[in-house]
Amino acid sequence: MRIFINELRKLWNWRILSLIAAFAVLVWFSFLSEALSTYDSLRTHGIYGSYQTEMFERYGDSLEPEELADYDIPGKKAAIVAKLDAIIASEAIFAEHQIHNFSEFQSFPSFDTDNMDEAERNRLSDALSVMQGKLSHTSDTQTLDEWYASPLMQMQTLTALEHTYADYESSLRSYIEQDERSVVVRAAEQILHMQNNSLIHYDLTSTFSLYAAIVGVFCTIAVIILVAPLLTTDRMQKVNLLQYSSSIGRKIVGIQLTATIISSLALSFILIAAAFTPFLLAGAGDYWNTKIMSFSSYSIVLYNLTFGQYTMALAGMILLLGTSAGCFVFVLARFSTNVMTLLFKTVPAGVGLTAIAMFSIHMAFSNNNYIFNSVFKGDVTAPEMIVCSIAAVAGIITSALVSLREKRTEHLP
Repeated sequence: MRIFINELRKLWNWRILSLIAAFAVLVWFSFLSEALSTYDSLRTHGIYGSYQTEMFERYGDSLEPEELADYDIPGKKAAIVAKLDAIIASEAIFAEHQIHNFSEFQSFPSFDTDNMDEAERNRLSDALSVMQGKLSHTSDTQTLDEWYASPLMQMQTLTALEHTYADYESSLRSYIEQDERSVVVRAAEQILHMQNNSLIHYDLTSTFSLYAAIVGVFCTIAVIILVAPLLTTDRMQKVNLLQYSSSIGRKIVGIQLTATIISSLALSFILIAAAFTPFLLAGAGDYWNTKIMSFSSYSIVLYNLTFGQYTMALAGMILLLGTSAGCFVFVLARFSTNVMTLLFKTVPAGVGLTAIAMFSIHMAFSNNNYIFNSVFKGDVTAPEMIVCSIAAVAGIITSALVSLREKRTEHLP
């Protein structure tokens, strides 16, 4: 146990930890804080716009057909059209372009712009921009809340809501009838049966998966930084020659491997907790027990999970990749006599593992995930988790075999 604790101390060197902490600060301000800011905007507005708070307060985390009828999107659209028509009637720029109501504005310009010269197209574009500004009450002092509450944005929001909750059936049936990916077809059938009723924040899973992918890449690199010096330093200082002089010394590699795996898991867990907590506290945690399986205009969440289960699954994938990184770097360090040799060997392995992290975690469990589409062609359930598990198992087996070899070898390395 004393040897094991000593190996842990060697791994958790304050200089290495300071380097990881500095790297963490850089990643936070360069990527994660921006992603969190983006989510805050989506949480406040997103597809639901100025209607979001009202809808969630009235209907909770799902929107049943009778609740959709009660919300009366067509009636709300008619009221907004009346406001837009009034603005159009009162502003001279619309009359200049023979626009008398919102329906005519939607078809503007109704003539062929290809036959115009650049000056004419620019004038038309400028006029359209001015008209859109009139309909959205654009001003230098306008806030984001005011912009979303303007008539034009309210109309666009209601149209998006209508498409999401009233017009989804034809889109889902096209997936069922035409899509060749069996998992996607099964998901579309289930969502159609559920009537696409998830009222969870639009884009939550895609935004969080990108956030988690960045965390996964950072965790992988951080584990590499933590583990890489352990065996390499021993070999640079010729400590390994002393280890081979006794049967007890030969066991040290196994102890170092155990310390490496535990440290990889511990560091990954600490970084996940530190990174995920701000996102969950920013409002995403409110959806912890909410089902996320749903259909939108560009994505299908394929499995009937809660957001909490989704969060834990992504955290599990990061832990698996962190373990894989620790094990593979342990093996590479065993066959490296100095830091430069280790660096040349570690960079390709690190690039491969960070690529797995990004492609597996981003858009995980949706029909747009790269691993799901390009590698497994949409015919395997949760291939993202499978790939991460394979990477972890491969790393553990490879490092375990190296450890056994060191214990039994008959010659000095």
